[in-house]
Formats: sequence, structure tokens, C-alpha cells
Amino acid sequence: MGFEWKVAFRFLKDGRGQTAFIMLGIAVGVAVQVFLGTLISGLQANLIDNTVGSSAHIIFSGDNRFSGESYSSSTSYTHRIDGNFQQEDERLKEWRPLMEALDQHPEMTAVSPLVQGNGFLLRSGVSAPIVFRGVLPERANELYQLEDGLEEGSIQLEGNQILVGSSLAEEYQLQLGDNLTFQLPGDSRQVFTVKGIFDLGSQSINESWIFLDLSRAQRLLGMGDDIDRLETQIRDVFAADRLAENLESQFQGITIDHWKEQNADLLSALQSQSGSSITIQVFVLLAITLGIASVLAVSVVQKSKQIGILKAMGTPSHSASRIFLMQGGLLGFLGSLLGILFGFLLTQLFLWGTARATGRALFPLEFDPAAAAVIVAIATTASVISALIPARKSAKLNPIDVIRG
Repeated sequence: MGFEWKVAFRFLKDGRGQTAFIMLGIAVGVAVQVFLGTLISGLQANLIDNTVGSSAHIIFSGDNRFSGESYSSSTSYTHRIDGNFQQEDERLKEWRPLMEALDQHPEMTAVSPLVQGNGFLLRSGVSAPIVFRGVLPERANELYQLEDGLEEGSIQLEGNQILVGSSLAEEYQLQLGDNLTFQLPGDSRQVFTVKGIFDLGSQSINESWIFLDLSRAQRLLGMGDDIDRLETQIRDVFAADRLAENLESQFQGITIDHWKEQNADLLSALQSQSGSSITIQVFVLLAITLGIASVLAVSVVQKSKQIGILKAMGTPSHSASRIFLMQGGLLGFLGSLLGILFGFLLTQLFLWGTARATGRALFPLEFDPAAAAVIVAIATTASVISALIPARKSAKLNPIDVIRG
């Protein structure tokens, strides 16, 4: 093997011009793969984050009455509730045992009860539609990242204190401590005090959502201890459909929805985007493979006299074949490593260019070392495979014919 490696290196060194060009070709192809993969991954992650990053992944709603076993911290989540569930309306009754059960589930990262209602903000003779969202602030913060999006004030709410969106505050010139009058269904009016101003990164949310304490919202809407739904987030957002299906079998009588049902068009677009990215990368890989095969085929012709001499000196055919397989592997490995570097630099150049042109990065791009390692492995394997035909050709060379010719 040492002899074969030495000869492979010498052949590559003797044809350093060809070697440089094919390595550069491999590097460019791999750089395109790295950049394209990073770009598509960053774009998809940004789309998913904007769509469901600060919203519910799985929603529990509907009337249920637990008459089965209660949950405790030592109870396994997979233990089925054998309760009597009677669906009367969309309100969630006796929801606390369900919330405690979901808190124990290993896939859940946030569980937040919600009471929601509509009304109008009355300000300077103008009315604006708003959406009341009664929450437990600590739990809602895990779901919506309220503290991260808070521009002023505090998320701790009590009584008639509320959080308003930045767009709503800007439009009506609201400040901390301002009193606002809201008209509720039935023409009743309530006065609330601004405790904080938030920006959740969505224009529609910032101009229409208002957060208040859960118990205050329940009294405001006459719901007793009921809530409209439990909103949850999970670790793997793409597993929402499978997890929702499993939970439906455990919590019968409860309506369980997930974000995939409400964003079918987005998922279709992401799948199409991934498919087009894979197609492009496959053709790039095919171009790399054909390039290496053609270069090594020429190399077999150019080095046929040396191969014939080696065979005449006792080098077996399989050993001569391995020389070209090793050349293919070396070209693929070294070229892909160079391509990873080019791809990383191209990604950074793209980030710098977009930041300079727009004043900010359009979306984050994170270099994935694991994905880069996979690309190196695939490119190296493809390079070895592309060397099979030249290697077989070298194995069939007759040393006498080669020397004589």
C-alpha cells in the first residue's frame, strides 16, 4: 500500500497542472454545495422561526372532565387517562390536570393557558379593533419570549394592567402608565393601564394584540375558571403532526391541532425548495464525478508506459488499479476540503454583502460542520467511484504491448 500511495502521489505531482485544475473544479463544486446548503437551511430556519418560532406548535381545546387518575410528578406521561369526556363547546374545562400532564412530557418546552376575546380600543374619538389574550405571564414568556421582545416596562401583570404592541403604542402615542378604555362585546367598557410595550416581530401582532392577566380575562369574559385553549411548543417543530396524533389517543375528548395543518402551503414550499436544492447538488456532484473520470482516463493513457514497466517488474494488476483509485480519493478529499473553505468564505462574503447593502443581515446563516463533513465524505466517495473505469483500464494493460508500442 505504501508503494501504491507513493506512485499515486508521484503521478499527481508529475501532472501538477491537471491536478490543480481538477482540484479547483472539485473545490468550486463543493463550495457551491456548501453555500447552497447553508443558504437554503438558513432561509428555511428563518421562515419556520417567523411562522412558528414564537407561536403555538400544538393547541389543545374543547371541553373535558377528568374523572380518571390524576397526574403527579412521579406519574408516567404515557399513562392513559380513562376519564369521561363530554364535548359541550370549545372551552377547555378543568384544564389544570391536563397542563400538569403536558408539563411532564419530555417533548414539551412550553405550555401556556389562553383566554382570548375581541374588543375595541377607544382613544381620542377613534376606535381600533384589538385582541385580548389572557395569559399567565411566566408561561406566556416561554412561548412568546415576551421579555426578549419587551421595549419598556415589565411583563408582570395584575388587575387591569396590560401589555400593548409597539405599533399600537406608536399609532396612539401610548406610554407606560397611560389609561386606556376598551369596549367589549355587549357594549361594556373597561379601563386598563399600560404596564409594558412589546415588539414580537410581527406587524399584525404588534398592532392588535393585548396581553393581560389570565384571571382578569376570565372575569372580563365571564368564563369562570375555563380557558379557550392550551398553547404548547415542542422541541422538534416538524414532529408536531406525529406528536399530536399520539396525544389524541391519550387525551380523548380534546381537540388537538398543530401548526402544520394551518401552514400546509408553507410546508409544500419548503419541500419544493429542498427538492430543488438537492437536484442542483446532485448535478454538481455528477459534474465533479465526470471531471475526475475524464482526467484519470487521460492519465491512464499518459502513464501507460510507466504502468507497463511497473507490471513488467512484477506489480500485480490490482495494485496498478489501486494507484488510480487512490488518485481519485486524494483528488476528491483534498479538493473537497478546499471547497469547504471556499464555501465558508463565500457564505461570509454573502452575509457581509447583504449587511452592507441593506444595513442588516437578511437572515442568519450558520455554517454546519456536520453537513460539511458529509459533503466531504460524499465527494471523496464519488471521486473514488469515478476512478473505477480508469482503474479497470489500467488493470487490463498488457505490459509487453505497452512497452513495444
